[in-house]
Amino acid sequence: MKQFYPNRFKDKVIILTGAARGIGEATAIRAAKEGAKLVLADRLKEEGERVLNAVRAEGGTAIFLNLDLSAEEHAEQMVDAAVKTYGHLDIAINNAGVMGNPSPLHELEQEQMDYTMANNFYSVFFCCKHEIREFMKEGNGGVIVNNASIAGLTGLPGNPAYVASKHAVNGLTKNLALDYARYGIRINSVNPAGTTTPMVAEAYEYVKNHREAAIKAGMDPAKAQSMAGQKLTSMLEREATAEEQAASILFLVSDDATHMTGATVQTDGGWTSF
Repeated sequence: MKQFYPNRFKDKVIILTGAARGIGEATAIRAAKEGAKLVLADRLKEEGERVLNAVRAEGGTAIFLNLDLSAEEHAEQMVDAAVKTYGHLDIAINNAGVMGNPSPLHELEQEQMDYTMANNFYSVFFCCKHEIREFMKEGNGGVIVNNASIAGLTGLPGNPAYVASKHAVNGLTKNLALDYARYGIRINSVNPAGTTTPMVAEAYEYVKNHREAAIKAGMDPAKAQSMAGQKLTSMLEREATAEEQAASILFLVSDDATHMTGATVQTDGGWTSF
C-alpha cells in the first residue's frame, strides 16, 4: 500500500514498540512519511537499527531504543527518552508481542504462560502506565493504540496462553479508556487476524511441524489436521499485509478518530464475524 497523507502527523511525537519488523516496521515507515517524530523500541537490535535507517532514508526523524519492554524500567526509560529527545509525547502505539509456542492447557508449563503474559500483557501494561503518566503530566490529552489479536476476541485451538494474554490486553484497553477519558486520553486496540509478517510465518511453521510430528508418531492425519482447528480463511480470503494493519493503526491515532475510545477494532478481514 503506497498511499499516505503528507503532514498528517507533522510535529507529533509517536512511541512505537515492536518496531523492528512486520506491522511495526510498516507503521514506522508510513508514520515517518506522514511527518511523525518517532521513538522506535524493540529488543531485536539489528532489525531495529535497519528500520531506523529506513525511516531516516525516507527523510523521517527517529531514534531507536534496544529495549525489552517486559521489564517496567525499560518502559519508563522509553517514555523518558521520548520527552528528553523531543520535549513531549503525543501518541503511543504498543505493538510489541510474541506468539509463543502453542500448547494445550494440560501440557502448558507455568514458564510458558509467564513468558507469554510478560511479553504480550505486562509489556502493554507497563507501557500504558508510563505513557499515561506522561500524558497526564503534560495535560494535553494523548492517544494510545494497543495491538491485541483475534485471539483477544475469540478462542484459538491449542493456544490458551496467547488467547489469555490478548484478552487481557483488550480488557485493559477498555478499562483504561474508561478511567482516562476525562483527561482527554483516547485508548483503543486493533485485533489482526493472519497478517503477512515474520511472526505469523514462524507460528504457521511451528503448527505445521507439530502436525507432521503427530502424524509420524501414528496419529490419524485427519485428527492431526484438526489439531489446528482453525478457519482456513477470512471473509476476504487472504491475509492482511503489514501495510494494511499500519493504515488501521494510524487512522486510530489520527485526528480522524477523535470520537473513538475503548474500541477493540477487528482488523481481521471479517475473521471474527462468522
